[in-house]
Amino acid sequence: MSKVKQLFSAISSVASRFSESVYGLPAQKQIVEARKLIAFSLLGHNYLIPLNEVSEILELPESTKLPRVKSWVTGLANVRGRLLPIIDLAAFLGGSLTSAVRDRRVLVLDINNVYVGVAVDAVQGIKSLPMNQHKPTPSQCPMASFTDGVFVEEEQSLTIFCARKLIEDDQFMSVAI
Repeated sequence: MSKVKQLFSAISSVASRFSESVYGLPAQKQIVEARKLIAFSLLGHNYLIPLNEVSEILELPESTKLPRVKSWVTGLANVRGRLLPIIDLAAFLGGSLTSAVRDRRVLVLDINNVYVGVAVDAVQGIKSLPMNQHKPTPSQCPMASFTDGVFVEEEQSLTIFCARKLIEDDQFMSVAI
């Protein structure tokens, strides 16, 4: 037997011994695109809003009441030198905020050159949900006309609030009496 054949035979036997004791590679996981959302509650329902639609979240700031505006306009607040109109989103939808004042938060929106804060009952935090859990089905919630489908998570449906639809609504933009 030539040296090449002996070498090849030795390598083959070592390879076969190692292949018998090697465990398989871990199963390859499919990468699913995720979407970052802020969870909040309003009128007894839980909602999600895309993180990129909210510029910041504030505790309910002191605000100055404005004359001759609709009742759902809470007032005008000075946030770091910038005037922020505060809208009671529950009142705009025909309800009222139900949480304690200390739990209420203002979602600051800065969309299409409209800078406004919408008051909600509470903010639960940021969620990262896989896009394959998104369903474009219409919602039966109080904000149905301002939603963009639902995420189904652990047998719970979370409605996606679309701030752009709210900003584009003529009724929302006409605050004067």
